[in-house]
Amino acid sequence: IDIIDINLITNYETKTIYAIENELIQVFINLINNSKDMFIKNKINEKIIKINTFIEKEYFKIEFIDNAGGIKKELLSRIFEPYFTTKHQAQGTGIGLYMSMKIVKQHLEGDIEASNIKFKYKNREFKGAKFTIKIKNKGLL
Repeated sequence: IDIIDINLITNYETKTIYAIENELIQVFINLINNSKDMFIKNKINEKIIKINTFIEKEYFKIEFIDNAGGIKKELLSRIFEPYFTTKHQAQGTGIGLYMSMKIVKQHLEGDIEASNIKFKYKNREFKGAKFTIKIKNKGLL
């Protein structure tokens, strides 16, 4: 087991989501584990994961942002493909993000997107990946 210190920064706007709880939790775990793996791979000392939730127009959005260096531009369009992985065979199968995308699209009737981002925290600039889950407000309270 890898034990690493991660600064978790949260900014929540609360919303009730009607979904199978374990599936949504699995999506969150996949995103956090991918960040953790990249922190280790890229030897990041100050590890940050920001989780934001907010309402924007007709969507409830959940953002996962890390400072693990981001995703290579040429790989960004492929990360949700089944069996696509940048990890060693013993570390991953390449289905985590694919399954996360399937859960969000099929069970939450939403969407998930990935991009690279730069952000400031404690007057320092960081670079990382941002995953945004968008869920239509119709199924929410």
